[in-house]
Amino acid sequence: MADVAQSLARAARSPAFKFLLICFLILLLLVPLLIVLGLVSEREGRAGEVRGEVARTWGGPQQVSGPFVVVPYTVRLETRDGDKRVEQVQERRAVFLPEELTVKGRSTSQVLHRSIYEVNVYTATVALEGRFAAPDMADVDPGAIGVRWRDATVVLGLGDVSGLKEAAALKISGEQDLPFAPSLGLPAANVNGIHVKLAGAKSILPADEAPPRPFPFRIDLVFSGSSTLSFAPAARETRVALASDWPHPSFSGAFLPAERTVTDQGFTASWRVPHLARSVPGAWSLAEAPIDRFGPYQFGVTFYQPVEFYDLVSRAVKYGVLFLGLGFMGVFVLELWSPRRVHPVQYLFVGLAMVFFYVLLLSLAEHTGFAAAYLAASAATGGMLSLYVAKAFESARTGLAMLALFAAIYAFLYLILTLEDYALLAGALLGFAALTGIMFATLKVDWSAGSARPSATPQA
Repeated sequence: MADVAQSLARAARSPAFKFLLICFLILLLLVPLLIVLGLVSEREGRAGEVRGEVARTWGGPQQVSGPFVVVPYTVRLETRDGDKRVEQVQERRAVFLPEELTVKGRSTSQVLHRSIYEVNVYTATVALEGRFAAPDMADVDPGAIGVRWRDATVVLGLGDVSGLKEAAALKISGEQDLPFAPSLGLPAANVNGIHVKLAGAKSILPADEAPPRPFPFRIDLVFSGSSTLSFAPAARETRVALASDWPHPSFSGAFLPAERTVTDQGFTASWRVPHLARSVPGAWSLAEAPIDRFGPYQFGVTFYQPVEFYDLVSRAVKYGVLFLGLGFMGVFVLELWSPRRVHPVQYLFVGLAMVFFYVLLLSLAEHTGFAAAYLAASAATGGMLSLYVAKAFESARTGLAMLALFAAIYAFLYLILTLEDYALLAGALLGFAALTGIMFATLKVDWSAGSARPSATPQA
């Protein structure tokens, strides 16, 4: 029994046992790392809530869709009730798209502050010009028995109508401006927007029940919004020109701009989309498809906020296991070459301090920005851990070695976070280099010995 006890005690003092214990501590520290990751997600969600609150008062993401001409008509439907044939007259609505549409817009951006959060918003001035051809009901439903051309309306979809800053009107050459009314004016329409009846345009509506004549139009809009500004390719030929003072645009949607210029003072972009590039007909019935058919074909710009530190902190936490391993292995190698022993509890304290680095980074980044927060958190954590290791080993040289190691670790982590496209490659190279260094540094260690010091080379 004494021999067994001595063997177990010898094994417990061996470097191999200490190495396995360190691996277990790294796995154990995954729990607080996951908690930190959840904390980052919670703070990011809170920031999203603040953006939503500001959007509800200032204006949310704006999508301009249209304009469209909507005309009510009736059809006769035949059904059977047993041996009887029953006829019903049902009212429907037809949608006609413009032949041409040119959109010219300019937006002015600003950053609003609420508590510790920043929200990017904008105010846009948009002019829509184009031309409608004479609508033909045969293109929609040849079986129509009656068309109420006098009740035709022009509707325009807008993502958040609460962002409108000025009254809008439909301008037709030779006619008095027709002011828009709230909503699309359609039953059960799940789209925000405004509408105007064409009955006031005497020159384009004949006296009898005939279709409206072709007419050009212009609509001027002034609205506020946040995050994104997008448009729908609603015409046979859609042209959009947009300018802004925001220097960090992210062009998104189904179509990228044909021309773009981005400078520190802002950007300009222009799109040209023919009707062949989208699978939407020039006219259809609302009984077959809703009016909002351009969702997959929206295009525009996102006013990108370049300093999104929540994503950076989250990515840093995901590399936590690698950097815990590097820190532990640094202490372990120093222990192998030192007569002093490091208790497992001291390893645990080192690991907890490295995990708390991310909490410190997150809390500081919400107030100072990511770069300053990273510098302060890494300096505080690396300096404290280096002093702790120096005291544990009672060696200033060992503390300086750990300070150099932590400086390299945190510098390389920052490099990985800034190299978005090459982050995986940089992390893989770091892991391979660290593993190679540890393997050769411990090449002559007697892993089963009762002492952690490297075994001496036997003399000839």
